[in-house]
Amino acid sequence: MNLVLKNAHLVSPVDNLDMIGDILIENGLIKDIRSSIKHSKSIESIDLKGKTVVPGLYDMHVHFREPGQTPKENLISGAEAMANGSFTGVLCMPNTTPAIDNPVLLRDLINRTRSNIVDIDFSVCATKSRKGEELSPILSLNEAGAVAITDDGSPISDPEILRRVFEYASQSGLPVIQHCEDMRISNKGVMNEGLISTITGMRGIPSASETSVIARDIEICSFVNGAHYHIQHISCRGSVRLLRSAKERGVSVTGEVCPHHFILTDKNCIDYDTNYKMNPPLRGIDDVEEILSGLTDGTIDVICTDHAPHTEYEKSQGFYDSPFGIIGLETAFGLAYTYLVRRDILSFNELLFKMSVNPRRILGLDDVNIKMGVTANLSVLDLNSKWIVKKNNSKSKSRNTPFDGFRIYGKPFMVINKGQKVFSEL
Repeated sequence: MNLVLKNAHLVSPVDNLDMIGDILIENGLIKDIRSSIKHSKSIESIDLKGKTVVPGLYDMHVHFREPGQTPKENLISGAEAMANGSFTGVLCMPNTTPAIDNPVLLRDLINRTRSNIVDIDFSVCATKSRKGEELSPILSLNEAGAVAITDDGSPISDPEILRRVFEYASQSGLPVIQHCEDMRISNKGVMNEGLISTITGMRGIPSASETSVIARDIEICSFVNGAHYHIQHISCRGSVRLLRSAKERGVSVTGEVCPHHFILTDKNCIDYDTNYKMNPPLRGIDDVEEILSGLTDGTIDVICTDHAPHTEYEKSQGFYDSPFGIIGLETAFGLAYTYLVRRDILSFNELLFKMSVNPRRILGLDDVNIKMGVTANLSVLDLNSKWIVKKNNSKSKSRNTPFDGFRIYGKPFMVINKGQKVFSEL
């Protein structure tokens, strides 16, 4: 691909780049960056005046449902949703059917995604079949291409098993990623335990189900030399405080949050709309405020989506019987930009660290740069465009989003990666 991007606002915090200028791309590589580039008429040119070009966005928590649940999503539809939302990279969770707990399956999945415009990386199971009883072949999975270890959705409850996972992970340099929930405390709840659960009569999930696991895991991680612990989808203020305290003590720990947990609250569940049913559940306003504080002071490292596609039939089964989860790849940037940057909670550069730089660094992946000589891995965004979320414009197979109809800023425009380009259709 030979291409010139003209008149764009170029922003890359890791390169100290913030300028209006042009980018010349030849054979997929960035050949030149300057205020104005003269080029042959035979080279395609795209005028990006008013648009912003940034290092490709990365979501380190998605579910593409392959193998085993492809009516909800598959690798192709997931990749299309990524590009539509201006993401160039994601980390897939291993809670598939069968679970990704052996090198043969992992290599097959990696081989099938190599030619795609987007980068699809894979986490693998910490324990066989995610049962928490017997370790997966972690070192062999690492050699096969795994970039993280997790039993996502099935937290490792046995502390001795978790210790062994940390020990093998430290040998392979992989982060241990945990869905933090004590299932005994959750006790089959379906929403946050509090006033709203009492009003609706629905069984609640107390925040202690999350914080109790985080507190235990941090101590085990601190015991194992070289281990790194990453907390998934933080939902409550106690979790933010535990993460902050652990970092102050020097424990190697990071954390992520999803847009729905810093925008919505359990009050949204009052009408029993299952698009507000997620795990961990939407919490109270005090939890949202602490999450925003954690984003501002750097306690929370990553903004991700927990993109969890489900069919319309599944989500129509009522609050108790419908599955947890929502889609998020195509709304994540616009929501984060609108509710964080435009409200002066984060600077634009800070947002890029949490949605591009930090996820890759936690996973041990190379930084994405905007500089001469590197592969063009770029997200193009229209920051000034106010747009309406329309679920039917989604490229995902599923439509389970609570943000349909939201008016937000920061519209995905296109992605460039691996010598290819795709325009968003949102």
